Amino acid sequence: MMDQFATKASGGIKMNENENTYHLELMRLLQEAKPLTEPLFPDQQKEWAAESPLAQEISAILVKHPEYYDEIRAHVGEIFANPNG
Repeated sequence: MMDQFATKASGGIKMNENENTYHLELMRLLQEAKPLTEPLFPDQQKEWAAESPLAQEISAILVKHPEYYDEIRAHVGEIFANPNG
């Protein structure tokens, strides 16, 4: 049974192996994105989010896992729209 071996991520979210893979990939992407986005002004951040392949990968994970939004926002700010409303 996969649930028996589920792991907990930050925030206490229970994840199965597939979700954990997405989370690990997201963390890697955010580590790459943070130094690229920190020096940008908000309008430049929005442009980066629209045009960067790295941003597109983060956005794709966010679409599949909207529960990661707070974590993404903590790393790179409010560059991405909140899928939760």
